[in-house]
Amino acid sequence: MRLAYTFRMIQIVDAAQALARARKSDQKLPQWPGPKPPDLEAAYRLQQAVTRELGWTQCGWKVGCTSTKAQELLRLNGPFSAPLFAERLFQSGAHVVRAESNSRLVEPEIAFVMRDALPERSSPYNTAEVLAAVATVHPALELVNPRLPHGLAEPIEWTVADGGINDGFVLGPGVSPLCSADYAAVQVNARQNDVLVTTGLGSNVLGGPERVLTWLANHLAASGRALGPGDLVTTGLLTELVICRPGDEVSAELSGVGTVSVRL
Repeated sequence: MRLAYTFRMIQIVDAAQALARARKSDQKLPQWPGPKPPDLEAAYRLQQAVTRELGWTQCGWKVGCTSTKAQELLRLNGPFSAPLFAERLFQSGAHVVRAESNSRLVEPEIAFVMRDALPERSSPYNTAEVLAAVATVHPALELVNPRLPHGLAEPIEWTVADGGINDGFVLGPGVSPLCSADYAAVQVNARQNDVLVTTGLGSNVLGGPERVLTWLANHLAASGRALGPGDLVTTGLLTELVICRPGDEVSAELSGVGTVSVRL
C-alpha cells in the first residue's frame, strides 16, 4: 500500500511535470523523474497525466510495438497506445528542426483518419466494422525521440509513460480506403538522402495495419475511451528503423497508398 501511495503522489505528479517539461523544452532528462511505474496500468495513468500537463491538442493515437522489430527493440510482446498531438503534426515535405542532442529516428508507417466514431460498447469490434469507419489512408513517418536517459533500452513502462517516445508525426496525402485484403500486401521502400535503406510490408504490423486499428478500437473501448471522427491513427513500424543525422531527408513510398517525406 505504501508503494502504491508513493507512486500516486510522486510518480504521477512530479514525473508528469518533468516529462512534459522535457518534451516542451526539447531537452532530454538526465535521470528518471522518480520511481518506475510498477506496471503498464500505472504507465498509462502517467501517460495521461503527461498529456494533461502538456496542454496540447490531441489529434489521434499511435500504436507501438506492432512489428517483430519494434517488439525486439522495446522488449514487449504486444502493442501499446499513446497520444498524438496537433502541435507535433507535420505535412509531407516539412523541415522539422530539433535540438542537436535529440535522437532522429524515423519509422515508415501506414496511418488512418477516421470518418465515424467507434464508441465504447460491450462487444468487441471486428475488422470490417472498424474499416467501415475509416475516411482515408495515408503514408506516414513517425519521428521518434526518447526523452529518458537510456533511450530505446528503457523499461517498457517508461516508454509508454513517455508517450511511446513519439516526437512528431509526418502525414502524406490521403487516399480512399483499400480493400481489407490489400493492406497486408502494401510494399514499403524507404530512402535516406535518396538512397534505398530499408523495405517492408504491411503484414509486418500484426499481420496488417487494419488489425492494428481494430486492436486500438477495442483497447480504447475497454478503457472507457473511443476513436472519434477525424482521429488520426498510426499503426507502427513497417521496416527497419531509419537512424538519421541533422540535415538528412527521409522518404517512404507505400504501394497503393502514396509517398511521404521529411527533412530533419
